[in-house]
Amino acid sequence: MDIDNKVKVRGVGRTETEPLNCIDPDSFYIDWEVNSTWSLQFTAHNDHSFAYSMLDSQASIFFDGQEYIIKQAEPDANGGVDSIDIVATHVYFEIARLRKYKTYIDPADADKQTDVKVYGSTQTDNDSGSDSGDDSADTDPNAQKNVTTTTNGNTTTKTTVTKTDETKSDSEDENQVTYHIEDVLKHWIDGNNLGFTYQVIGDFPTARIEELADGSGTDMLSKITEAWPNAIVYPDNKNIRVYAQDQFYKDYGNRLDYEYNTTEFKWTFDSTSLTNEVMCIGGKYSIETQIDTSTSGDDSHGSGGAGADKVVNDAKQYLGVPYVWGGAGGARGGNPRSGMDCSSFVSQVYKDMGINIPAYTVAMEPYGKQIDRSQVQTGDMGFYGSPGGSYHICMALNNSTMIYEPRPGQSCMTQSIDSYPPTWWERNDQMASIVAGDSDSGGDTTSESSSSTSSEYYYFAPFMYRDEESIKKYGEYPAEPIEDGRFSDKNAMSDYAKTKIQPDPALSLEVTTYSNFKPVAGDMIHIMVKQQSICTNEAVVGFNWYPYSATNPTSVTLNSNSQNILDYQHSRQVALTDAINSVRQDAQKSIEASSQANQIGGDKKLFTWLKEYAG
Repeated sequence: MDIDNKVKVRGVGRTETEPLNCIDPDSFYIDWEVNSTWSLQFTAHNDHSFAYSMLDSQASIFFDGQEYIIKQAEPDANGGVDSIDIVATHVYFEIARLRKYKTYIDPADADKQTDVKVYGSTQTDNDSGSDSGDDSADTDPNAQKNVTTTTNGNTTTKTTVTKTDETKSDSEDENQVTYHIEDVLKHWIDGNNLGFTYQVIGDFPTARIEELADGSGTDMLSKITEAWPNAIVYPDNKNIRVYAQDQFYKDYGNRLDYEYNTTEFKWTFDSTSLTNEVMCIGGKYSIETQIDTSTSGDDSHGSGGAGADKVVNDAKQYLGVPYVWGGAGGARGGNPRSGMDCSSFVSQVYKDMGINIPAYTVAMEPYGKQIDRSQVQTGDMGFYGSPGGSYHICMALNNSTMIYEPRPGQSCMTQSIDSYPPTWWERNDQMASIVAGDSDSGGDTTSESSSSTSSEYYYFAPFMYRDEESIKKYGEYPAEPIEDGRFSDKNAMSDYAKTKIQPDPALSLEVTTYSNFKPVAGDMIHIMVKQQSICTNEAVVGFNWYPYSATNPTSVTLNSNSQNILDYQHSRQVALTDAINSVRQDAQKSIEASSQANQIGGDKKLFTWLKEYAG
């Protein structure tokens, strides 16, 4: 036994270590599996030594440069012999003793023992009451808001378009933060009093995980292996080392040959979990459009107030009525739809509103007060010519559009005011009162309306990721759809989907050796099985090592990757080809024998069949 591999023990609360010389050599073994198990087990017989007396729960066992903590100690007395069965786990599992607690108490009440304020419970409402609208988008970091405001007369329209990136607000992604793998290790390990340190070997991308808060060191390890599936935790005592796979799996020059240094190669080829296509549904964003319209009765720059629509709708009912000079309508009476001229049309609209004015332009001038062009609103009258000598008239629908009977041969129509501007404008007080929505006083009246629409959009159309080579070989095996709101890029999701399917059957290998050679975790061992034409490299992902036993050989578990599977499939194809060739050779021999028999009158049918069978 190599002196460096002596088993030593240190009792609970003691500083000295003692060699343990009473171990049953066939019972002592190391059990290791990547990211899962690392333990030491043995049976010791009572030799009444100080070392034996220290074998108890939480005592330390030292072997091969690593420390283990006894978790199970089962004394046994049988046949006059006292013994104890020991199970010890690697010291790095003691990281479960590291625990982070969330903040419970408001820092302002840190020194209080009663009536202590809960941390984060204070909420402040900054709403001044001047705006009752929903301003949640203002505080949503994932929302992009675009606001446009237009004014038409005294009507103001505010259009708010809010685009919300749901890849960052997905319900499954709430309270998640982007971290480096070092951030997770630092959160738990920095400042600990148990002597743990950490080291990251290799490159890792960032990952979004739930915000780091409370939990144990075991939770830390779980977060690492879940968020970074290619991470391998392989500590050196209390130095928590996290390896990227390309840094962990190395070729140390070892080789396993069937019937040379191994007794058994056990291959397991399992297609139960075969999947080669998956539907991918990525992130979404939403577009919400809100339109707020406000019409003020005393706003002389718009189309008017609450009654403006009533006047506009009434005037527009005459669109298409032909121009007839001296025609009916308004103060002239008769059927207005038989034809009107410019003055009888305006008189007719006023009449519909209960306002009586003449149907002749010069006579209509005294029924209004002159206003500036900028003040024009619904119902105002526009005159052409000079005061006392006007020859044409129109009526404003709003500050930019008028309606009128143009000239003979045309019909009632709307037109931009600026394209045919009147000489001056007048406002009738009664009409202004109606437009403002107050038929009695023409006072200040404001009307408001609001409407909103919301739609969701995918950043890219849901698509089917397919491994065509696997489908060609095995047929279609769909996996459960992946619906992940984090992705806004199709190529990124395609790369992610590739890691979530299993396009080839799983392949695992267990090897039993002749000797108790020391396996190396992550060793890329060269495998040779000449009888099956297998030659490949596989990594050690688990082992049972009996360093002192002459009867219990080392057994190792090797992983599989795409190249291993191809090598195995190639060996199976070679075996199939050899079998077919063997059948053909046997058939050819039978043909030759049958041919000789045929020459002396043998069975012609048998001869013909053998030739067809041999191809």
